[in-house]
Amino acid sequence: MGRKLAIGSLVTYQGGPGVGRVGELEDGRVRVDFFESVARPVVDSTWVATADCRAVTLQPETRVYWQNPDTLVWRAGRIANERPGGYFVHFPNSNYDFPLPESQLRPRWDRPVADPAEVLGVGGHESGFFRNTRLPFVRGLVEQRGASASTDCFLSSAAELYPHQVNAALTVLSDPVQRYLLADEVGLGKTVEAGFIVRQVLIDNPRARIVVLTPSTLRRQWMQELTSKFFIDDFKLTATVKFTSHETPEKWQAYQGWDLVVVDEAHRLAQVNDPSEGDYRALAELAHSAERLLLLSATPATSNYTTQLALLHLLDPKIYSWRARERFHTIYERRTRLADSVYGLDPDYTYLLPSSIEEIRELLTGEDQRFEELGTSILDLLDENEELRADASEADLTRCVGALRAHISETYRLHRRVLRNRRENALTEDAETGLLPYEVRGREAPARVVLDASAHAVTESAVVQWAFRVANHLLDSAVPAADTAYGDVLAVLASRAGVVAADLVNTLRWRLDSDLRAADRAGLTPDERNRLRAAPVLDLELDVLAELEQSLDDADEQDSSLEALMRLLAKALNGHQRAVVFCGAGSLAGIVAARLRKSFSKLDVGEHTTAVGAESSHEAVDRWSAPFKPTSPVRVLVADNSAEDGLNLQLAEAAFHLRLPWSPNEVEQRLGRLDRYRGAESVAQSRPARQFRISSQAGDDTFAEAWCATLLNGYGVFTDSISTLQEGVAEGLSEVWTAALESGPAGLRETEKSVHERLVNARREIDKMDMLESIHQNALHAAGTAQALSEFETHWGKWQGALLDYASGTGGGLGIRRSEQGSGANTVNVFDVRNSQPLMDPQRWSNIRSRMSIDMASGMFNRSAALRNAGTRLFRAGNPLVDALASSARNDDRGQATAFARRDPHLRGAPEPYFGFDYVVEADITEALSLVEESPSAALALRRQADQVLRPFMVQVWINANTGAPVSDRGQRRWLDEPYAKNRDRNYSKEKIQDLFAVFGGEGEFFQATKVAEGISREHMTEVTNLAARCEEARTAAEERIAVMRAQAEARQAAGHLVTDNESHLLSTDITAALSSGLTKPSVRLTAAICVVRVSGAHRAR
Repeated sequence: MGRKLAIGSLVTYQGGPGVGRVGELEDGRVRVDFFESVARPVVDSTWVATADCRAVTLQPETRVYWQNPDTLVWRAGRIANERPGGYFVHFPNSNYDFPLPESQLRPRWDRPVADPAEVLGVGGHESGFFRNTRLPFVRGLVEQRGASASTDCFLSSAAELYPHQVNAALTVLSDPVQRYLLADEVGLGKTVEAGFIVRQVLIDNPRARIVVLTPSTLRRQWMQELTSKFFIDDFKLTATVKFTSHETPEKWQAYQGWDLVVVDEAHRLAQVNDPSEGDYRALAELAHSAERLLLLSATPATSNYTTQLALLHLLDPKIYSWRARERFHTIYERRTRLADSVYGLDPDYTYLLPSSIEEIRELLTGEDQRFEELGTSILDLLDENEELRADASEADLTRCVGALRAHISETYRLHRRVLRNRRENALTEDAETGLLPYEVRGREAPARVVLDASAHAVTESAVVQWAFRVANHLLDSAVPAADTAYGDVLAVLASRAGVVAADLVNTLRWRLDSDLRAADRAGLTPDERNRLRAAPVLDLELDVLAELEQSLDDADEQDSSLEALMRLLAKALNGHQRAVVFCGAGSLAGIVAARLRKSFSKLDVGEHTTAVGAESSHEAVDRWSAPFKPTSPVRVLVADNSAEDGLNLQLAEAAFHLRLPWSPNEVEQRLGRLDRYRGAESVAQSRPARQFRISSQAGDDTFAEAWCATLLNGYGVFTDSISTLQEGVAEGLSEVWTAALESGPAGLRETEKSVHERLVNARREIDKMDMLESIHQNALHAAGTAQALSEFETHWGKWQGALLDYASGTGGGLGIRRSEQGSGANTVNVFDVRNSQPLMDPQRWSNIRSRMSIDMASGMFNRSAALRNAGTRLFRAGNPLVDALASSARNDDRGQATAFARRDPHLRGAPEPYFGFDYVVEADITEALSLVEESPSAALALRRQADQVLRPFMVQVWINANTGAPVSDRGQRRWLDEPYAKNRDRNYSKEKIQDLFAVFGGEGEFFQATKVAEGISREHMTEVTNLAARCEEARTAAEERIAVMRAQAEARQAAGHLVTDNESHLLSTDITAALSSGLTKPSVRLTAAICVVRVSGAHRAR
């Protein structure tokens, strides 16, 4: 049974703001009073049921306040030990501990000091050493808030900060409705954007429940990336983060109602024509139940309209209802015509500009004043012959055309919560900002390597013979090959030929005998199985199979082929530390991996195949990609098609293609594993991975050789990414393989020109739609946040000094033990959280210690160095240790109020008192909050919007207490700003506080002088700081943006035949306008107050 409560008992209750004191007892309830500071001994009182209160025993080292009953002077001390009815309390500069009753002690509640100036005014200040360490640390935190727009995930993640990724994540996190489709082109880092968002959701709500839905082959990679770069394990004791796969829809129901659902490769699950197809219904139920939704898909804007509808329906089932699919289809087609007209806005063809503008005007139909203004600005630059006027510049015309394109894109994008960055923009935008460029490895044509082995030649010859015999049969039967599915059969057969015969034999066994085990061994996908069975079986095919089976039975022949392959690989591997051997679907990868291990015992061979499973495959990639040591052997990763989608293999120095997939889209997926972002771990690789392909003595007479030439010269897949062309590729692929069937390898090569022309046209159509759908500008500032983050990182050493001083055990720091591991740029700081007893409330420190691992308290300050050491945390806002220190700086009153005398040998006469006030300035979001449904997440989102309008910053104002005037002289300000120094300054301790009061004429006069000075500092803040200029600059930029947003929103509302989500644009505009109006009177919050009294005298010797 708990202790009986009485007046003066110290208690807590569920949901209360910390420890309070019983002030009154009445009929089964108690009044709990809370202490904030000596200026506000009772800052709040709450009536609580007696049964809900719990008596508290203060732990040793707990900071408490005691008011001397005789003098009424408040003193701060620390609990030394418990005694009956009270505690022994140790006060500064005392030689023994005082026995005091519990009823006279006041511990602080858990909330920040509301008014440091008020604390200073009643003499509640502390040593100047606390200010020395606290204030620079607080300034560093505010600088990080300003740089990141209160989005701590950017600075606390171990990822490079690129504008397109930062802006995408910030757009999502600044929106009260966080349901988005991230549709960047392949290789632009959608996973990184999602990682930022996942981490921020966890920072905002450490108890969040998050599920990540991925293809099974990528589940472990996602888990590893979110752990090693975005440190989701920081929240493992409170949050729940699950990783599940596309292939297990039966598990999805368990995640309904969670805080965030992330779906990677979402288009795979959304390629349906009806909402009841496949697993789409289960996905829709999961997506619609979640508060936040992130869909990741590189599906082009020109993809099938039902796929687009399916994806958008997941985001917003009311606006994008399947019942309104016909209306959506109509809108989709109209947008295609709009894209055609926008594409005609080309400053190089001035004679097309007037007609293009007129076409767009007719398509918009509604009023769009902004469009009219921008269109007129273009036409005004042309003469009567529709050419550039003599007094106009090409630069002006290009700028005006760009502005009109951007306006149409931002206004008439299909859905404002679809974010799509184009590869060409992301790879060039960074050069314009001076930030690190976003670079990818690039591509090169594969070098031909001849495998002179009979088993290899037999498989190649068998495919040619099959095609020849089938083509002759069709010719004899007068059946056009184009009217049959034999071309599709040939495609699959060609992809299983090469090196050994097993996969080709098993493919034919499935086609001819429906042998399921053979289909599994050959790695045939459901689509491939259907293709192989779509064309009638011919008797002549049995002869081809029999000949192949005879070759397969010749073990020496198969062994000889593998031995020849080993010699080729050994020669090509020379000089490369990491290589990938792509074997394609089937059993070849397992065979090659086993032979490599047998032939080269010193080689580190990893295997990523369906046969070994996802877990073993992931471990193989981990070993392959681990940092090299001087004794590390050459590493080779042997892979089947399971490694060709989503994996990060950009560390490869060389790649070998033993077989090539029959679809260029699958070849693109394979090459996309290598042609990826060059991160810190692959920074040394400034050129594409070396590429090799296996050929045979027959050369041009094989389909393998002809197909490689078609991929190179027709599809151009070895030169540039064709990821956006996947639909155009797929549409004409059957024709290509039909030509191969009809005319053999030569016929395949003859398709190169037509393939190239088809893709040029497809790319043009995609460019048109991308111009309409891609991001042209950020909601408020294009690259402003990324630029601000980069500038903060440039001065990381300043932040390091501030944090280490605040955490240290000397000069006013908290006293957390710290050690260093490593040396130079690779030095890791390790804070000994377990064994430290810092100057912090013991209960709060105990809570921090219980949830902070050694890893969380270990890290670096230099971002570049941290990125070179995978898995290394960064000490920034958002890191658990930094956030714990930030909480201490907010809630601990030490360092918030300071008073001391400073000797000046040049002073003659009476002491000169000065007051200093440090303020945090930020935009006021009160009006904006009234426009959205009230919730913690909405408030955080609007704060981020506000911080982009006016980035938070600190200002300091000094007031001469004698004259009441602000100090504007820079030299005098520098003298006042100097840190507290023991050899020069004298703290006004409790024993000497009367000296301070005497300067002002008494205790009451000092309180009044403090109050007056703080009021004067607010009135004259604009005179001695850059507050007015910064607010005016922000307001002007915001109003310009609001004018554009308002015009876009009104035009969008009038264009219901082209778009759907009109109301959300208007709401966003109103929110931005509300934030802008708050700039006329921003929030100005006092965070520290100081009184420095200038006295005559020389500095004391140290």
